[in-house]
Amino acid sequence: MNSKLCRIMAQMMIEGFRPFGGEIAEGVYSKLGCKDASRAYWLHRWPILHCLGCNKRCTPKNTEGFQVPMQFPASQTQSKFSMLPEEMLQAKKFLRVDEAAYCLNISERTVRKLVDDGVLVRHMRLPIRITAESVREEMERVDW
Repeated sequence: MNSKLCRIMAQMMIEGFRPFGGEIAEGVYSKLGCKDASRAYWLHRWPILHCLGCNKRCTPKNTEGFQVPMQFPASQTQSKFSMLPEEMLQAKKFLRVDEAAYCLNISERTVRKLVDDGVLVRHMRLPIRITAESVREEMERVDW
């Protein structure tokens, strides 16, 4: 994947596009004139679909042949943050309590409890700022 394609994909993700994981009928690729369907990589913001598999950057005129993705109520709610959690952790060294809660997908109260328990590391001065590194470590922690 080249840097231009990475920039295109990142911009599309910021605009709300997500990877398409549904079934695609075989006839779709022949209608689009696709030479190698195995290279196809679809992003969607239903009903808009884009393929980033080759330089043609296909965008079908309709959704015929594409499985309709399920909409979950949680994905319909609009976040007050414009960045994904991973982007926020890369961009900032310290996070506010609400930002840490967003990144960890927990409540602000739970974040404060994790700070009190020493799981998350905070800056010494007020207001409370939590290190992005400790949030990243907590995100990566897996209990088996």
